[in-house]
Amino acid sequence: MTIDPDENRLLLCSMSLGYTAYHVWALQSRRERRYNIARIFEASSCVKRVRAERAFQSLGEVGSTGENVSRALDGLEPNAVATGPVTGTSPLSRDLLSRASRALAEGRDLNAEEIGDLYVCSNCGELIEGEPPDVCATCGTVREGYLPFRAAEAMGNLGPYSIVRKIEQTPATLRAIIDGLSNEQLSLRVAGHSLKELMGHLTDMDVVFRERAWLILETDNPRLPSAHPPTLSRATGYNTQKIADIIDAFQTSRQQSLGLLRGLTPAAWHRTGYHVIYGTIPLTHQGNWLVDHERGHLIQMAQIRHDLLQQLGGPGQLKLPANLVPEILQGE
Repeated sequence: MTIDPDENRLLLCSMSLGYTAYHVWALQSRRERRYNIARIFEASSCVKRVRAERAFQSLGEVGSTGENVSRALDGLEPNAVATGPVTGTSPLSRDLLSRASRALAEGRDLNAEEIGDLYVCSNCGELIEGEPPDVCATCGTVREGYLPFRAAEAMGNLGPYSIVRKIEQTPATLRAIIDGLSNEQLSLRVAGHSLKELMGHLTDMDVVFRERAWLILETDNPRLPSAHPPTLSRATGYNTQKIADIIDAFQTSRQQSLGLLRGLTPAAWHRTGYHVIYGTIPLTHQGNWLVDHERGHLIQMAQIRHDLLQQLGGPGQLKLPANLVPEILQGE
């Protein structure tokens, strides 16, 4: 079917807006730890991106790299067009969003039984829940051409080596964050939380991770504890503790976790457990969960340090070791 330029401009505009909306909503869902709902938004964002790309190419706006650089330097200025609704535009997307709405009304994420794995055709943007077909019914793209948004990879796609390497670096990063700060500064609540509370929270979460990892390694497909991991609201007691004790507690816990993980075979990393939110997941899922959780809080803590020092008129820039900075910022 041939689409005229006006229709392609309309598609480009509406799909680009939809992509941005779903993408930003997915980021917010992840901040709120609603990972299955985030998958809905991420898959929906991918649908819009694929269709916007097709419309952009159909308008003749993609050439060689040299031509594209020239277009970029000239300042690409597409015609603006009015659009109708840009989200919730297909029966499946509305069904998924309705399920998400019902779960949120109960103050929770979707459970594994309430949402399947999601796939998006990389050629036309068709959205599928459950196993994708051998070929896309819309454009004929083969099964291998579908982009997955599965619960097993909901936390990230780092492999065992990268997971261990990143969590090895956290103690040194924490020490760099608190370097030179007074006890008063470490106890001061900025945006609701102090650096002491955040450090204590990271220790609590490391313990939860290690307990789950041990269960997965020692039991065949165990049902992981359904209780929510300790929240920041439970970390207030750390504000009265000495920072040296908090750091030592994290270091001790982290060494125990690393001792459990180092030397595991690939088969061990792919042992599974059952989680009420994610369903059957491998140990790598929980490793990515720990990395993702810590990365967000490390950035938060670096910002708190910066803000504290700026308020006191001192140098606000956090001087982390150069090899750690990319690790913290990666993926953010």
